[in-house]
Parts: sequence; structure tokens; C-alpha cells
Amino acid sequence: LRMFGENSWETPFATVLDVDNSALRKIYSGYGDMPHFGGRGPDSARIYEEHGYTYLSKEFPKLDYIDRCYVVDEVGLSDLSAGDL
Repeated sequence: LRMFGENSWETPFATVLDVDNSALRKIYSGYGDMPHFGGRGPDSARIYEEHGYTYLSKEFPKLDYIDRCYVVDEVGLSDLSAGDL
């Protein structure tokens, strides 16, 4: 991970402080990277086509999505109830 984020397609967006107790442990990673990097994951060009979400749901049924996230420094933990997390 030393070099992660150096390429335009690798955009870090968060830091996870406690990975072992994080929801990230539940994210399916079996598809691997994108095809042009040797993986079996989604083709990024097809995602942006007219029926991109249909392609994703049909070809990658185990794919997880991030529904929402919070910038803790801006929201503040005390502002969130357990149902919000």
C-alpha cells in the first residue's frame, strides 16, 4: 500500500482506524481488480455505458456498494445516533 493513490484511478477516500471491527471486513473482494490489471472485476468502461448498473448487477451479483459515509471531523461523532452509522 506504500504506492496506493499515486495513479488517477486509485483515489483514497478514507482511513479506517479499526479494520478488525469494521464493516469493511464484510465487503466481498472475490472479483479482484479490473480486467486490464489482471482481475475479474468490472470493466470500468462498461460501468459508464447506458445500462451500466444492469451490467454490474447481472455480472457481479456479490458486488458491494457504499450507500453513505461521513466525514467525522465535519459531522462529529456526537451528532450521529447508532441508527445513522
